[in-house]
Amino acid sequence: MNKPKVKALLSGAMVLGLTASLTAVSGLAGSGSGTVYAASTAISQANAKQMAAVYAQIQAENAAKVVALVNEERKNAGLKPLVVHTNLSRMAKDKAIDMYKNGYFSHTSPKHGSPFDMMDAYNITYRYAGENIAKGQKTPAEVVSAWMDSPGHKANILNPKYTLIGVGYYNGHWVQEFIGK
Repeated sequence: MNKPKVKALLSGAMVLGLTASLTAVSGLAGSGSGTVYAASTAISQANAKQMAAVYAQIQAENAAKVVALVNEERKNAGLKPLVVHTNLSRMAKDKAIDMYKNGYFSHTSPKHGSPFDMMDAYNITYRYAGENIAKGQKTPAEVVSAWMDSPGHKANILNPKYTLIGVGYYNGHWVQEFIGK
């Protein structure tokens, strides 16, 4: 059993124990259902924060692995590696979240417009720019392989005019942003 599950199980046991203790002590000030609810809510919030931190780490690891695999492809093609651009990465992650939460799969966001509109909104300057999106691949290797099997996506990955990259991942939605200055 991994550690996050153990903590979640212990937290659940603590809620049950706290509920039983507070219910059994009838004379304890504040020992009503409101106190039990507050205690269980606090534990639930702590678990939610812990899970959010784990998921944020998974997102960051997936994005970093995609960058490494893309740079491996570029090296094999005799090109310079792309450098991670922090704001472009933030934009890519926000685009992946936007696609997931708003139920669309397109280069044009109903909320943000085109990738270039979004870059402008994020104060990202560029001379050349492109975007790759994908949905459903389970690993960074799968998504990079799918992009490399697609002529248009491969052209973006191997474009010598691009020097900077941002990658976002959220619940099976993958986004790569490329720029050259």
